[in-house]
Amino acid sequence: MRSIKAAYQSKYGRSLEADVKSDLSLKTERLFSMVISATRTEESALIIPQDLDRDVTELHRATDGGAGTDAITVCSILSSRSDGQIRAISQSFHQKYRATLQEVIKKKFSGHMEDALLLMTERACDPAMTDAIQLEETMKGIGTRNQLLINRIVRIHWNRPHLDQVKRAYKHKYSKDLVARVRGETSRHFERLCVALLQS
Repeated sequence: MRSIKAAYQSKYGRSLEADVKSDLSLKTERLFSMVISATRTEESALIIPQDLDRDVTELHRATDGGAGTDAITVCSILSSRSDGQIRAISQSFHQKYRATLQEVIKKKFSGHMEDALLLMTERACDPAMTDAIQLEETMKGIGTRNQLLINRIVRIHWNRPHLDQVKRAYKHKYSKDLVARVRGETSRHFERLCVALLQS
């Protein structure tokens, strides 16, 4: 994230933080500012049971308290924890309160904030399925969003084990072969490039 911010500043002569603030507002802007601050826990950090219990309790209080939803607390926790910590939080939350974090987020949030919080949670809990769904979203409906499709294919292409997991997840969810689906939505040189990246 720090490298992205530096590259953004170099290319556009503006800070990423400033541009995000100018495009968003209120609590959604706060969430994106938290993400851009690059203070997220490293994946190598240990999961401490006491911290896990505190996060789960705070998330429940923030989403089921009598005073309404405390969006800032939810944003602060999910934007600063590692994927491993979010997975543990999600599992513990479900066990303790018989509801998934995703269900709570969908119930209590909307718009860009809902999308962002769901993506944080779902990518941490099942990154392969998240990528499979995002790939399908670039192809469904009228017209394929080619730029977004190639961005997402290239991103998963570099990690072969993950790519194989994404293919299996796609097959499981949509009962279709990902390569065949991409082949049917693209043509000529672009088709050959996408298929080669998915098969290499």
